[in-house]
Amino acid sequence: MHQFVSLCEILQNINDYQWSDALYLPDEDKWTQNTKGVVLDPDDVDAEEDEIPKFALDNNLIYSLDIQTIQGIIDNANQQKKDCTIEDLFDAYLYYYNNDAFIVFNK
Repeated sequence: MHQFVSLCEILQNINDYQWSDALYLPDEDKWTQNTKGVVLDPDDVDAEEDEIPKFALDNNLIYSLDIQTIQGIIDNANQQKKDCTIEDLFDAYLYYYNNDAFIVFNK
């Protein structure tokens, strides 16, 4: 059974997920740390022509990023800042999602 989890919980526990999975979030204009999403296997589709898992379709969720990429985002943020807050991780995630590039924190 798939479980909705807040985005901040997913980011804080990113290494608990399989690198081959992906994050799906609501198709909304603005995500927050409390936005509920779900981690799914993107290959878990009913037919080959389907591009998104049925659970995501049924719940109006869109593909965000794959877990391997998000793990890289979190690792990069932690390398730049010794004590990353959840706000830092969230900012790093959104920055990457919007720019396809790692955030650069001011030192």
